[in-house]
Amino acid sequence: MNSPTPPRTPAHRATTSPDPHARVFRFPDADACERANADAVLHPGTHGDLPCVEIDGILVFAHLDPDLAALRITVHLDTAPDHLMRPDGTVPLHIEIDDTVVREAHGAARTPLIDALLDAADDGHREAIRAAALTVGALWRCPACQWDNPDTAGCCQSPGPCGTPAPRTR
Repeated sequence: MNSPTPPRTPAHRATTSPDPHARVFRFPDADACERANADAVLHPGTHGDLPCVEIDGILVFAHLDPDLAALRITVHLDTAPDHLMRPDGTVPLHIEIDDTVVREAHGAARTPLIDALLDAADDGHREAIRAAALTVGALWRCPACQWDNPDTAGCCQSPGPCGTPAPRTR
């Protein structure tokens, strides 16, 4: 799909630091966000293309996928402008489904590697991997039910009715 690239706005709050190569990240201010949101473009799904919304260069696709038999939503961050990128190369994402936060903006993404390691490990190694993931903050343990949750979860995701909010400091 040939999507127009919106002009990059200099209205971001990045500050300089003593190291000229380092950058302190500041998300765009309210005015810059309002302009970017007002300038968003809907690209309808025509001629075999999938529908998407383009917001400040980021493409967000939402479509019915017959192969998955589901509503599929994908976010393409490879087109994100520099002023939305943190120094580590990531873009802060906050995702909600209905009123449930499924991805917090300031949490680091849980790596699929942790899941793969936990799935492949025997019981003894699984506990060591889990302990390491808890230590580095890739998982947090629910104080109410002791369920291990991905660092991006805003509340406990245990299969039971827990739902305890994530601790503020993890």
